[in-house]
Amino acid sequence: MKRRFVLLLTLLAAFPAAAQTDEVVRAAQYLTGADSPEELDDRLLDELESYRNHPLPLNRASRARLLESGLLTPYQCAALQEYRSLSGDVLSFAELERVDGFGKEAVAALRPFLSLESSRLPGEAVHDTLRLKHSALLRATLKDVGAKYRLTAGRVEGAGAWRSGNGTFYGLYRLRQGKILIGDYNVRYGQGLAFWSAFQLSGRTTLEAFSKRANGITPSWSFNGSGTYRGLSWDYTGRHLQLALFGALDGTVGTHLGWLGYHGQAGLTVTPKRLSLDGRAGIRGVDLFGEVAWNWKTFAGVAGTLFPMGEHWKGALQLRAIPSAYSGKKNGEYGAAAGIAFLSDARTFKSSLTVDASLLPKPATDTGRRQVASTGLLSWNAGARWLFESRLVYRYRNYEDDRADVRFDATWTREVWIIKGRLNGVHDGGFGLLGYLEGGWKPPGGTGWIRFTAFSTSGWQSRIYAYERDAPGNFTVPPCYGTGCSLMALAQWKRRIRRTNIKLYLRGSYRWQKEKPGVAGLKLQLTVDR
Repeated sequence: MKRRFVLLLTLLAAFPAAAQTDEVVRAAQYLTGADSPEELDDRLLDELESYRNHPLPLNRASRARLLESGLLTPYQCAALQEYRSLSGDVLSFAELERVDGFGKEAVAALRPFLSLESSRLPGEAVHDTLRLKHSALLRATLKDVGAKYRLTAGRVEGAGAWRSGNGTFYGLYRLRQGKILIGDYNVRYGQGLAFWSAFQLSGRTTLEAFSKRANGITPSWSFNGSGTYRGLSWDYTGRHLQLALFGALDGTVGTHLGWLGYHGQAGLTVTPKRLSLDGRAGIRGVDLFGEVAWNWKTFAGVAGTLFPMGEHWKGALQLRAIPSAYSGKKNGEYGAAAGIAFLSDARTFKSSLTVDASLLPKPATDTGRRQVASTGLLSWNAGARWLFESRLVYRYRNYEDDRADVRFDATWTREVWIIKGRLNGVHDGGFGLLGYLEGGWKPPGGTGWIRFTAFSTSGWQSRIYAYERDAPGNFTVPPCYGTGCSLMALAQWKRRIRRTNIKLYLRGSYRWQKEKPGVAGLKLQLTVDR
């Protein structure tokens, strides 16, 4: 039986299918500053996948819609609006690279999620006009079934997601400079001290992860609704003014008042439990950010800067103080982080090093939990076919074993073929080792992937997380511990019929572990966008 299942997986990998998760994951890492897919969250990828299917219309969207997307910084939104008012619509991505605040790296990461369609003459007013659009998804696995549907009709938008009795929904009406939303939504302001629902990075492993991108109130359309709010909200974004009111069924209510400028922004967020002031400014390539908050008992604060250090170097600093009396957690956090990064002229070589030190005191005790984490990253494009990457993380804690995590990746590409390998080792009182080899085939109209993974660790403490490819709306990062191996195959097929895009995904997997019986998985997913 096992041999038959392995044979089935091999055949599935040869099934023709369009690349999916690669560009979504790369964009998520660019937007959050995550140094690897293992740090990401499925809800964030859900948001990006929706923009991949229905790109953000840069030349038609209002400033409120640009900010809400989370794809652009407030500075990029302001620069884009200024450029469009003076020079008309952006008609190519090469032109977008020349807009202040963008550049080749930003455009390369965001290009799959942006649309440059234009029907506006220079000087004509901007209208956020959208055609009638549908998006439907049906998923079935050996354990459960799930479905999603979203309809966009001009200024009106509605969506729902359901899986095994759980899910999210929302209805939205877009005003000329804002929106009214009922249902499930996220709230993200400042640096996360007052409100930051859903995904947050746990560390500062790259310079971009030192600060957060706040995009206000956004609808939630995912199978996983944990951490979101369900209620009613209204927000307005004018030329320089931002205003929002929101309330949730769990009793959470709040308001946000913000000022938007060309080179910076500032905001005030108020709830019955907290008050927060945040700000951000960009001056000659130097980015300053910070937030201070008060919960009517004590203060908390985060502040930092990202700055150029010559033609090829960048630096970053961050300070934070979050007492336990503010966060409500068992331990407070007082920390400092610093980082430096290098990027070569031809962008063939880049590296970075970050160090993050923190003190985690427990109230009413003399315990001073201390930890220091350092991360080194190297990436080298060796010609048109080879990419080599390495990652070293060393974490010291005075209350448990030190942990060293070393990872090497090599990727080879040629026309429609891709081969990638990884070797990952950890030491934290015990040892862990993981390796995988995967191959991909990406002809026009489809993609096929197959991966074999083997691992051996001292136990749960030495576990290693390894991201695996999956269908959109699903994010697979299984923990590997003990001794075992796994085989995964993913086939994707797409076809466009007039204005309708049809995508079919088939994923099979088998995991054997010495300490547990083998586990098989099979997933079928159909997506229709019109």
